[in-house]
Amino acid sequence: MQTFFRWLSHAATLSLAAVILVPAAHAQDEVLQYAGGEEDIDTLVVVTDTSMTANLVENLARGFVEVEAVVEGERSPLGYELDDDDRERIESADLVVYQGLGLMPEFIEAAEARDSSDRVTLTDRIPEFRLIETEDGVNPHTYHDPSLLQYAVDHLTIELKERLESVAGEIEGNRLRVNIELQSLDRETEGLLEDIPRGERVLVTDNDVFAYFAKAYHFELLNVTDAAESEKAIELIERNQTPHVFPVAGVGDGALEQWLEDKRGSALPESVGLAPPLTGLWLGDSNLPTGTFIGLFRQNVSELILGLKPLPAAGNEAPAE
Repeated sequence: MQTFFRWLSHAATLSLAAVILVPAAHAQDEVLQYAGGEEDIDTLVVVTDTSMTANLVENLARGFVEVEAVVEGERSPLGYELDDDDRERIESADLVVYQGLGLMPEFIEAAEARDSSDRVTLTDRIPEFRLIETEDGVNPHTYHDPSLLQYAVDHLTIELKERLESVAGEIEGNRLRVNIELQSLDRETEGLLEDIPRGERVLVTDNDVFAYFAKAYHFELLNVTDAAESEKAIELIERNQTPHVFPVAGVGDGALEQWLEDKRGSALPESVGLAPPLTGLWLGDSNLPTGTFIGLFRQNVSELILGLKPLPAAGNEAPAE
């Protein structure tokens, strides 16, 4: 019974934090935005690769920048091909900001055609030993680890302050706030995961988008499209009685669903199910908590926790000791 209420409390914490804390951060943005008074400032036109990058720019310089993301809405940046309008926006922007690490190669190529003073690669300051190496290079989602995203925040802040000198103090204040929020998010996530033993932290999926999460929080990520990892996934699901596997929105092309259909009832128990999709390639609607990185991160943590340790159905709670 105690375990049930502890997990219920965790789930409630995630939901309330996503609904309450994000608007509070927005309110603080408003205070910082106008702290400099009524001075007229030329708006900086910034073009970014994804909505996640755009959200970071806005978090640091809202009110002083006009931000356009090339990949907007629920569209995957993986394999995205630029059109003429995209290229024109990149060429004409005051500043181009993108994450790098091989995500959206055509965007990177177009951005690097600009002078180095007109572009910012968010991942340039992340120590190489912290990056996740793959057979094809570096996992482009590595920097979504909150502890690594702080390097991007610091790097981008320096570049924005150079271009918006008259409001450098406000931007610096926003940097401090964002990094404190990321540090708190990291500690919060570690605390919420405490009741899942490390030996049971298995993230079975069909891609490597959440490899950064697995590395940061001691999960074993198993990609079922790899034969050896598929076999290990079956072994660990059986051993740990893992109740769910985890699709990721916008990637995988249904490989996980097909794998589960093929294995369930033979190699896997019939009870193993698909968790709600994790989201790691785009932000949600700007009016929702998942419209911010922190809100989206919390939502993914909630889905992982409830996918591995679902709350018991009403009436099936463990008896009080």
